Amino acid sequence: MLGRYLGKYNDVLLAVVLIPVINTINYHLTYSVIRWDWYTVATYTIDTVSGYISWWIIRTVIRRLDRTMRYENGLARRLAVQIGLTNALVLAFTIGATEGVNALYWDKPLPRSFYTYNLFIFFIWILVINGIYTGLYFYDQLREVRQLRERERNLKSSGFQVQRGARVARLPFAEIAAFYSDEGQTYLQTLEGETFALERSLNRIEPLVPDTDFFRVNRKYIINRRLILGYRKQEYGKLVLELRPGSRLPDLPGVSRLTAPAFKEWLGMAIERV
Repeated sequence: MLGRYLGKYNDVLLAVVLIPVINTINYHLTYSVIRWDWYTVATYTIDTVSGYISWWIIRTVIRRLDRTMRYENGLARRLAVQIGLTNALVLAFTIGATEGVNALYWDKPLPRSFYTYNLFIFFIWILVINGIYTGLYFYDQLREVRQLRERERNLKSSGFQVQRGARVARLPFAEIAAFYSDEGQTYLQTLEGETFALERSLNRIEPLVPDTDFFRVNRKYIINRRLILGYRKQEYGKLVLELRPGSRLPDLPGVSRLTAPAFKEWLGMAIERV
């Protein structure tokens, strides 16, 4: 994986290679004749250093926006702000640096082509770099989703271990109706009505089950969506679950007012996946 967000941009090697390449292309676009002398070496070196500083500015802006204005909260707005900021800051730096170097070493102003042609080329490259970073972000998001799905598939196929007589059996999650606690003991109940005593608490069990299929409705119950037929609303926003016939749970699990919105969203997503 490219790394954890915000540190997902493993881009140092990319920048080390990309900036000189961009600078070389710019050189051939800017100068019709390139002389291999001290002037070329000096200007190429200055432009390359400026390129790395510009890259650092773009990267800093993008990482800051990653914290304050995520793509998921509005892609068009994020891209507009990101492209606007990176262009404004990088072009301002480029103009200032170029004017400063020109004032130090030359006694004539910059040619008009710098503002009409060179800055346009810089603008295009800034768009390209923005596109690279945006692509890296969504590429990493896609890989995270794939890894999560792979983890859930592995989790579903692994099942949950229970003690069945003298041997240890592994129950597929699709056959488990619920985990619940009653009078200090934790139990697993299957959709067929079998009940097994467990040594783990619900707090330790919750991270081990696929959250696409199971939901911690309250402190006493983790319920499989296959067991749920629906729910009834009660006063103060509470919910009472309606379960499949044949359920042998000690009582009808309730959902608190605070948990109800998350439960409704989870149940809706679970139904869509069926």
